[in-house]
Amino acid sequence: MSGWRRRVFDAPGLTQCPAGPYIDKLARRWSRTVQVTSPGYDDIGAVLTSMGVVFEPFNGSYDSDLLFVNCGTSDRLDPRRLRRFVEAGGCLYASDLTSRLIDGAFPGLFRFGGSGDAGQVAANVIDEELRAVVGRSATVHFDMGSWSILKSCRGQILVEAALLSAHPGRPLMVEVEYGQGAIFYTSFHNRAQVSEQERVLLQLLVLKQISTSSKTTVAQASRSLGVSLSAMKQGGP
Repeated sequence: MSGWRRRVFDAPGLTQCPAGPYIDKLARRWSRTVQVTSPGYDDIGAVLTSMGVVFEPFNGSYDSDLLFVNCGTSDRLDPRRLRRFVEAGGCLYASDLTSRLIDGAFPGLFRFGGSGDAGQVAANVIDEELRAVVGRSATVHFDMGSWSILKSCRGQILVEAALLSAHPGRPLMVEVEYGQGAIFYTSFHNRAQVSEQERVLLQLLVLKQISTSSKTTVAQASRSLGVSLSAMKQGGP
């Protein structure tokens, strides 16, 4: 999205660089605070680790630049403090059953309703940066039922259910601007047997979050982390 009114800072990690003092100096220059809640049904921390993004456990302070909230986390989050965190310029990732928390923290921005069944959902990739890597279509697998259905949002749809799917046109992955920050919500998330295509989509969502925070493109964010978009496109590591 363009026209974001947010503070400018660099990407929060760096990897695939030579060891020694050089990488230490770069790490100090590029590092920003990333916090992740304890895993539940989701483990976005595993995705961050695979990309070389250094993070800390969520400690309740909201003193970070990027905050990742796992579906089913046992950590307690305050909706008012979460709202102030994003309003002041923070970037928030949230997935699936965080829907009640998100709805309470940002009333009117998201409209949830009902729950989905386990199974595969054909999806259309709407966002151009994501589409350039994974293509125009994807298949999302929900290994458990009762996932939160997002009916609409006041933001940008990145991935949506295809017209012939069980939930035609419903957003599956979105980016919503709020104050100086942004919320990234996804109905599906990282789990034990995530497909390669879903893994890449989640990695790209992380890159979208980093690029939005640093006011760069996904390509620039990937280069800052040493992550190869071409390898992701080819299904490489």
